[in-house]
Amino acid sequence: MIKRPLMQKEIDELVAAGNICGNWNDIRVMQDFTTKNIKNSKFTGKIKLHGFSGKTLVYKGAEFQTGIFNSWINESVVEDACIYDVKLFSNSVACDEALIFNVGSIICDREMSQIKIGTEMGHRILKRQFSENERTIIGRGARVCNVSSVENSHLGEFVCVENGALVRDALLENNSIVSDNAIVKSSFIGSFSHISEAEVSSSLVGPLVQIHHHCLLISALWAEGRGNVGYGANVGSNHTGRMPDQEIVPGLGQFFGLGCSVKFPANFIEAPFTMIATGVVCEPQRLKFPFSLIKSGMGSVNEIVPGWVYSKNIYGVYRNIYKWDKRSETKNNIDLLFSRMVLNSVIYAFNTLKEFLLDKNTLQPMALEEDIPGLGSNYIRTENMEKIIDSYELYIEDYNYYQKNKKLNPSILSRVEENLERDYERGQKIFDDYMEYHPKDEEFLNYLHDSCS
Repeated sequence: MIKRPLMQKEIDELVAAGNICGNWNDIRVMQDFTTKNIKNSKFTGKIKLHGFSGKTLVYKGAEFQTGIFNSWINESVVEDACIYDVKLFSNSVACDEALIFNVGSIICDREMSQIKIGTEMGHRILKRQFSENERTIIGRGARVCNVSSVENSHLGEFVCVENGALVRDALLENNSIVSDNAIVKSSFIGSFSHISEAEVSSSLVGPLVQIHHHCLLISALWAEGRGNVGYGANVGSNHTGRMPDQEIVPGLGQFFGLGCSVKFPANFIEAPFTMIATGVVCEPQRLKFPFSLIKSGMGSVNEIVPGWVYSKNIYGVYRNIYKWDKRSETKNNIDLLFSRMVLNSVIYAFNTLKEFLLDKNTLQPMALEEDIPGLGSNYIRTENMEKIIDSYELYIEDYNYYQKNKKLNPSILSRVEENLERDYERGQKIFDDYMEYHPKDEEFLNYLHDSCS
């Protein structure tokens, strides 16, 4: 329990170590508190100190001992953590084994109690629960290093915020990373997600999402996560010219390609594992065809190839599963691929296409949303429909095999290897030394082999 005041002997030791405080009686400590590893720091307001064991914390090869060094602590709680060269640590909590180094300020506005996600008008509110009234929380084992500011936020266990990142009004779940000048504002970031050189605002981002390289994500409700936002992607057209009152719902495993631009409102939740190709501009839409590739088409209308991701990019699907398992140290992401939610979306697409083809002797070259509900603002080439139906049948076959045997269909391994061979063949035509620097990913192939046996 943190309840006792400092003893005069402890105050003298702290002063001798270069520490200052306007009122030492405002500090409360644990019964076995010691003053070691508190040096050259300033204390203001009511403060609780657990005391410091001197445990070594490591950040990029450098070793730090738990304690408070060259920092200003105001109205805060510090457990067995390390706070080193922090200009202001105010209304905040540093949990055990947290490392906070070379930071401008970590602060909290006591009136703060919610995150506004979705539309920037603030109609969707994400409530938050804090253990010490309203405080910024730096969770157990977290690393906050070389940044200017963390404000009004809750960082979970082993979160990393580093290298110029800005975090404000955010909740970062365990093991997430925000780095390299990324900006995260008014957002929830799921566990094992990584945001680097990007901006995320007013968004709920699920687990295992990768957002890199100068891209933008605004007003997204991406609870399923496990996706990717590529370089230069602008997933942020939430402003109608009147108010920023629009939002997007990406689907499970969605991939936003390089430089694509997605106009709001957009709903892809019924189209998991969909890929938007490089440079595509997507009009507002609701899509219901999973495993789709959306690519530039004729004129201003994009072409969609449903099922393409599962039939033609199966290597990408299963390598993503492998990466999700590896990052999260779990074995349950295959269950997500073969979940009832994904199956239902496949069955809808399969039945809708079959119904469209029923009793038709001749077909127009393309079909639109008015012809096939759920196509969104895209067209489909009718000459591809039989192959698309075959792609969905293949998924259903793999789903049934997995549910019956609790392992992958062995044919998946050969299909993935065929996919890889196409990549190798193309690469070797372009680079003479392609195979020397692009060897087979044996670790992934072994993972897949084990999942099939």
